Amino acid sequence: MTIYQQMQYNPTQLRQMIRQATGQAKHRLVVALVLRSFLILLFAIIYISLFSSLFGQSNSYVGVGSFCILLSLKFINYGYHIIDSVLALLTVFSIFLINSFILTTLPIWLYFVVNFSSLFVILLLTTTYPEFGNGGVYAFSYILITSNSVTTGVELINRTLAICLAAVFCMLVLIHKHHQANQSIRFHHILKNYSLKQRTYRWQLRLAIGITIALTLGQIMRVPRVMWMGYACMSILLPQEHQVVNRGLTRILGVVIGSTIFIFCLHFLPSKLIFLLGPIAGLGLGLTGSYFWASVLNCFGALSAAYLLLGVVPAGILRISNNLIGLICGLVIALLFQLIHHYFQNNSKTEAS
Repeated sequence: MTIYQQMQYNPTQLRQMIRQATGQAKHRLVVALVLRSFLILLFAIIYISLFSSLFGQSNSYVGVGSFCILLSLKFINYGYHIIDSVLALLTVFSIFLINSFILTTLPIWLYFVVNFSSLFVILLLTTTYPEFGNGGVYAFSYILITSNSVTTGVELINRTLAICLAAVFCMLVLIHKHHQANQSIRFHHILKNYSLKQRTYRWQLRLAIGITIALTLGQIMRVPRVMWMGYACMSILLPQEHQVVNRGLTRILGVVIGSTIFIFCLHFLPSKLIFLLGPIAGLGLGLTGSYFWASVLNCFGALSAAYLLLGVVPAGILRISNNLIGLICGLVIALLFQLIHHYFQNNSKTEAS
């Protein structure tokens, strides 16, 4: 296996292979892991910088969100014919675009309705196989792009152009990688089989409701960086329903430690070195397969932008509090859905007997 082929594995798989390998094979796997992380970071910097330079700093978020989708599309398709898949992708980016304009203008009840319906449609279109994690990618991108809305004429034009360019990039990858996949399955076949008795569709509904409640609660509270609540809630509501509490505790511990380290770094590092924190954290994210360390390192990227607007310590405190609220939302929604599911299961057994 070449180093390039080894680089196609994710960090968790590579680290497991490293533990099992010996001698020269082990060294090659270590090189593959480090090189993979470095190249992804380099590509991310170039890709996101393209959007910032062409369309302004406010559209770097479009670059970040579409970059995540781009990486996902390299490996994971939508589970149905390429023509329908392209239309689905364009629908997703259209939702990103429209909601970038309108969400901040809506009354709170309509904000809830639009967010829920948008997230549900996006998940329905893109997550036929949620176990591969692409649902989280699209939900993350939706939250990131639409939470950083635009209002003025020039901003509207730039956001439109940025999302159009991102859609083209993602569409090209989708077509190149998956044009021959699932040729016998059309999207209407997916809809025809839709039933809340299936775990995938229950999960889509649960995730859409959970994120929407977290975002709406943030709007009601009028706190900055509401998107952090959405991310935290999303992290709890994975397709896998076991160890939900442990995952929540792991995340909040990682956020507390990551935010604290970031605050200390800004106090003790020379100001000319602070810009390195984001790239170093990004490199670390590519090397780790641990959710705890990912939670720690994600704080550096999140706080690097927030502290300029809010101040160092207030940004750190807000990072922790917003994550805590989002996690509580996620835990409550997960518990409610579990109780409802058990209730209907017991009713079905009673009727059958």
